[in-house]
Amino acid sequence: MFARVVRVVIVALSVLAISLVPAPARADEPVVIPDACTAIHPYDAALPMAALQSGIEANWGFTLTGKYWTDETYRPIVAVVWRTLDAISCTPYLDTLHAKAGVLELYATSIGGWVAGDYGLTRADAVSLDFPQLLTNYQTDPGHVSRLFVHEMTHAYTRDRSTNPAYWADFSALYAKNGRFGSYGGSSSETFSEVVGYYVARCAANNPYSPLEAAYYDFVKAEVFGGKEFGPALGQPLSCEPGAQVSPDAYASAGAAVQAAVQDRQSAAAEIAANGAEIYGYESMSTSGSSDSN
Repeated sequence: MFARVVRVVIVALSVLAISLVPAPARADEPVVIPDACTAIHPYDAALPMAALQSGIEANWGFTLTGKYWTDETYRPIVAVVWRTLDAISCTPYLDTLHAKAGVLELYATSIGGWVAGDYGLTRADAVSLDFPQLLTNYQTDPGHVSRLFVHEMTHAYTRDRSTNPAYWADFSALYAKNGRFGSYGGSSSETFSEVVGYYVARCAANNPYSPLEAAYYDFVKAEVFGGKEFGPALGQPLSCEPGAQVSPDAYASAGAAVQAAVQDRQSAAAEIAANGAEIYGYESMSTSGSSDSN
């Protein structure tokens, strides 16, 4: 009987280890950040909108204002904001942001015109997000929502640039050498927000990152996100299809667990063979179907 227990346990360990491999995104979940941080607060589509609002405030230290946060129509936008914050939470970004800006206000509003967001213009010291405009953008490019959200937060991140801290001096030199990034922004401030926004939202449409932009990529990787990358290295294949991308680190840890379970199984089998079945109170199963008698 004990041997059967051993076999059941090691099979269970193998199944558990295999289950550690992250489940791919559902077919209806667009891929925006291919290699996000391991989820600490996974998005739950069953939560009511008010719970999502309070969850963002509690989990990541923001103040959320504006009626759209609790409007069911804008659930896709709130979901992107939630997932984006969780995706970058293993990096220094949010801690640095809060150290500079305190409890930042995220204001869900309608700005009007073509602008979908700003920092400090619509409302002082707040990131304002035009939810109706972003919902329109979401229909064709979910990555745009994440990219713009990070872009506007990053304007708050660089609010200390007038004092020329070391990171800004380094970036200013880089900007003087490399100039504009992509098609938007003709200043160092806008370019900084763009290179950070697109660094996170790798699957945003028309992402300018390529090996030609390695200097900006390497700067953001080292100076802003502490070495964390949100997709493959520049020049490597990038798949933005739902379910196509899972963190290599996650697979590595799961694979190690599977290997350990297999080794346990092999060790147990060797021990049974070496010491004899009687030690474990085990009787070999016969072809007639009889099994353990204990």
